[in-house]
Amino acid sequence: MKPKIAIIANQYEFAEKVFHNHPASYVPQFYIDVINQVGGLPYLLPLTNPDDVADYVPSFDGFLLTGGQGVSPFLYGEAPLPKMGMTSLKRDTFEINLIQAVQLTNKPLLGICRGFQVLNVALGGTLYQDLSYREAPTLKHMQIPTDDTQPSHYVLQDKPSFLKHVFGDKVLVNSLHSQGIKQLAANLEAISVSTDGVIEGFQSLDAQHQFFGVEWHPEMLLGYDQRNQEIFRQLIIQATKAASA
Repeated sequence: MKPKIAIIANQYEFAEKVFHNHPASYVPQFYIDVINQVGGLPYLLPLTNPDDVADYVPSFDGFLLTGGQGVSPFLYGEAPLPKMGMTSLKRDTFEINLIQAVQLTNKPLLGICRGFQVLNVALGGTLYQDLSYREAPTLKHMQIPTDDTQPSHYVLQDKPSFLKHVFGDKVLVNSLHSQGIKQLAANLEAISVSTDGVIEGFQSLDAQHQFFGVEWHPEMLLGYDQRNQEIFRQLIIQATKAASA
């Protein structure tokens, strides 16, 4: 049987053009398509009561946290700074509760962009509320107006990992984030870094690397570099193992 992958949905509060000003839960089609392509069965998991995660987690074999808003600095002990963008405490709280529940299992969880950031925060790390607050020089990590299905900067893999196995020492990726990892959680290790030093990929230090993620959007890059599919295939491989354990 195909492993069941829960993709955590985002929420429009007022979707003017699509849903006639009514709230709506959604997941970009890129994520649904790639999970299906690599052999998973995608499910959309809406933002409900955070207490519901205890009932959700047993129903799925793996989890995918997607892109979207910034992560609230309240969750890592900071007050908002002027350049911080939109956040959603509702989404933050639900996803952090989910991460903590999944942590009690052997099931895998993949974080993409915002999902990568909230995973770091849930495990005890911190973020730059905006990358312009870094002391070091920073590349353009929000590539708009460049097409987001095209790459915009390099990331480097200098230690053994699945990313190095797939991409080698250096690969071009896209970039659509204003926040970034400041302090990496103690139980994570960086496995990909942009040329300006921003952490772009990590995996957990446990033997099976239960948690892993990337800062770029591999689901959007498949037309440019099909190897990005392997990031999602890694989730399916781990979910299959977890389901059979």
